[in-house]
Amino acid sequence: MTIKFIPFVAAFLLFQSFAFGIGVYNPGDELFVHAGSGLVLRKTPDPKGERILTLNFGDVVKVLKIDFKSKPYSVIAFKGFTINGFWVKVSTAKGDEGYVFDGYLSKYRASAANLDDMSGYSIAENYLLSNSEKKGGRVDLPKSDNRYERYKQLFKNGSEVEIDNGEGGSSQKITFQKGITLEEAYLIGKALWLKDMKAKSSFVNGKITITSEDELFQIEASYHFGLTVLVMQHAD
Repeated sequence: MTIKFIPFVAAFLLFQSFAFGIGVYNPGDELFVHAGSGLVLRKTPDPKGERILTLNFGDVVKVLKIDFKSKPYSVIAFKGFTINGFWVKVSTAKGDEGYVFDGYLSKYRASAANLDDMSGYSIAENYLLSNSEKKGGRVDLPKSDNRYERYKQLFKNGSEVEIDNGEGGSSQKITFQKGITLEEAYLIGKALWLKDMKAKSSFVNGKITITSEDELFQIEASYHFGLTVLVMQHAD
C-alpha cells in the first residue's frame, strides 16, 4: 500500500502547484499585491461583495483568516490560462479588513525600488535582493566567444539568478525557491520585464510565454525539476 500511496501523493501535490495561484501561507503572514490594475478589498468573500477599497500594486496585506475549502475563485489571465485561488481575509497597513482573491498575492514583493538605477546589478538580481540577502559572491560560468558575461548568484532564501549577456541579446534567469508557483512567476515577470508593453501570450505544455509586439522582449515561466523558473530575455 505504501508504494502505491507515494506516487498518488506526489501527483496530488503537483496538481496543487499547477492549480492555485499562490503557494502555502498562514494567518499572520504578510503578502504583496501583484495585480497591475489593483486588487479589490471586499466586505464578503464574493466577487460581487461590497467594495471597501482598491489595493494598489505592491501594497502589503496581513492574512487574518483562510477560507481555502469554501471560497474558490478564478480569473482568466489570458486565453488558455486561468489563475485559480481562494478568498482570504486580510488587513491592510491602515487597518482596513476584508476579503481579497489570493491569486494576485505573493510572499515576494511586487517589485524592487530603483530598478532603473541598478548600480551594477541586473534587474533580476536587484529584484531578488529586495526579497533576500545574497549567499556568497557571483560565480562565473563557462561562456562562448560571442558572450561577454555569464554568471550566477545564489540567495539565502534558496533562489538563484543566472545572467547571460552577449552578442544578439541577453537573458536573466530566476530559479525560485520551493513554494513559488507558476502564476507568481508569471506576474513577477510581467511587472519586471514587460511593464506597460503590449504583448502576446500563450500557455503550452506547462510553459507560459509572453512576447512583446516588437518581439524584442520575452518572458517564459515553467517548472523545472519541481522548481519554478522565470527566464527574461531581450534581443538586440
